[in-house]
Amino acid sequence: LSFAKLFWIFVVGSILGLLIEDVFHVLVYHEWESRAGLVWGPFSPLYGVGAVVLTVFLNRFYYTHNLIIFLIAMLLGSVMEYATSWLMEVLWGAIAWDYTGTFGSINGRTNFAFGVMWGLLGLVWVRTILPFIKRVFSHVDARSMLARLVTAALSLFMALNIAVTLLALDREGQRAAGVPATTWEQRFFD
Repeated sequence: LSFAKLFWIFVVGSILGLLIEDVFHVLVYHEWESRAGLVWGPFSPLYGVGAVVLTVFLNRFYYTHNLIIFLIAMLLGSVMEYATSWLMEVLWGAIAWDYTGTFGSINGRTNFAFGVMWGLLGLVWVRTILPFIKRVFSHVDARSMLARLVTAALSLFMALNIAVTLLALDREGQRAAGVPATTWEQRFFD
């Protein structure tokens, strides 16, 4: 698995995960709400990282029983969800979600239902999406100048997108603490 393949898996996972979460939100809460996790574009980094983690850990389990894939994906997804929630709270004081009081809740950061969803996502990822992505990659010359330029350009964009998002989150924390905008950067993020 090269950087380019993992990067494109991150991008595909970010977009597909966001789409799934947005549709889930409409079906459950009957309202449209963008669940994007980055400032620019339709990206959810949790699902992008999830796609990369599921690929790295489950790629070798293709010929394994579905229950094993499901359980490993359930565990990996739950750990990622817990870690993301914890990091959001520790670094920025933000509580992105709270599953307190739900079945199988672990400190409100994840629960059984979302663990099952991660298990199902992992199973669909390994059985359907990842083989499709591999077929697409088999038709792309990743060493071509065009492929390398597009990957490099989008990688730089994504790095900038992530950096700006982190700075925006930091400024949001400052605003919540009552810190007024005194610099051009603070005014920009406000």
